[in-house]
Amino acid sequence: MSRLLLACVFSLMSVLGIAGVASAQEAASAPVVAAQQTTVNPAPDVNAPQAPSPETREETKRKLWIGGIAVLLFVLVYYRNKKRWAKWRKERAAKKG
Repeated sequence: MSRLLLACVFSLMSVLGIAGVASAQEAASAPVVAAQQTTVNPAPDVNAPQAPSPETREETKRKLWIGGIAVLLFVLVYYRNKKRWAKWRKERAAKKG
């Protein structure tokens, strides 16, 4: 299993390494564009909203509830699978012993 993972990682590194060299060669021959000076406004926006609107708060609450339910379902499935795995290992050890 680890050899398969190692082979996949090696092949991805080979492909990305070759692509990286090719893009570096293209970038070296591309014309260079000079940077232009930008202006920065150091002051904060005076008309920035101070509190979220009620619609935004309701949407945030809904997203938090959905996220909480998703985390709860993940935890339930994780512990169920953990118990199944432990039971399977125990049965397998009993068969061998």
